Amino acid sequence: MGTLVNTLHTASATSRQRVLLFLLPALSLSLITYYFWDTDIDCLPIAIVDNDHSNLSSKIVEMIDATHSVSIDYSTTEHTAQQLIKQGKIYAAVIIPQGFERDILSGNRVAVALYDSGTNISTNGFITRAVQSAITTFGAAIDLQKGVDLEHIMPTRVATHILFNPTLDYAAYLAPCFMAMMIMIFTLLATVMAITEERISEFNQLIFKCLPITIIMTLFAFVMLCLLFLVLDVPLQGSRVVIILAAIMFVIDYQAVAVFIVALLRSRMLALSLGGGYCVLAFTFSGLTFPTMAMSPILGALSHIFPLTYYLDIFIDQALRGAPIKLSAVSLAAMTLFALLPAITYKRL
Repeated sequence: MGTLVNTLHTASATSRQRVLLFLLPALSLSLITYYFWDTDIDCLPIAIVDNDHSNLSSKIVEMIDATHSVSIDYSTTEHTAQQLIKQGKIYAAVIIPQGFERDILSGNRVAVALYDSGTNISTNGFITRAVQSAITTFGAAIDLQKGVDLEHIMPTRVATHILFNPTLDYAAYLAPCFMAMMIMIFTLLATVMAITEERISEFNQLIFKCLPITIIMTLFAFVMLCLLFLVLDVPLQGSRVVIILAAIMFVIDYQAVAVFIVALLRSRMLALSLGGGYCVLAFTFSGLTFPTMAMSPILGALSHIFPLTYYLDIFIDQALRGAPIKLSAVSLAAMTLFALLPAITYKRL
């Protein structure tokens, strides 16, 4: 972000406008769409350490390898497996203990160890679920062969129903935020550059400066929605009208924030720097990476100074949850308040 700010400050006015209003938004939306085109997480490399080399240990290795999420790329020793994890060549290692078959046939409990790197929560979660599923199925098959009823093998089960993103698709959750962030950043920076080119003394002059950016970035916001719903197949359960209104208000809000920052600092370079930092913090405090309900009261209150927070609330409510429109009315009202900032600060420009 700092490099982008410095580049914009030294570039000519025409080149800045073209880059911020056309090249970078188009490139960013295209790259995000390409990245989330296929979000299936499969064939994650792991290693197997089979210290038993028996028929049953070979069976459980086959069952683990048959799962969709993992791929056994190495069959090695514990020491080598640890080195492979440290080198980043595999994500985890499954250790089958010596005497695995003997203990199972004797009716003793056997522990199959799973060592994962812990550096990627999503990856480790997929691997853990895949290995646990394979081992649970293997154990149930062994009990059935011993004549144990299936009802006694798993007397209590958890029936999980994923309501709003049943396929656990990353595109439905992350792509809307990443695309909105690109719109947010380029809208704010382009507005700062436009209103600091010359002295603005009247509100009509401010509108004249901002209106072309509003139109262009709103069009990109519509392109964003088309990419999400038509290309990436993000669910659309609620009101299209509310989502479109939120997208328009989102662009206007960040233009309003840009005007406020410029009026506060009266310096292009400082406004670009503060605006860039403000955009980055929005991702952290919007509740996407860390839930606002789990934040401390002070940090939770900070989430309300970013229009991105309200836009994502509306998008998730209307697109994924299909919530009643009245639940999004508060967020829309908050976004409207942001749009009023220029009316009270433009005189300082």
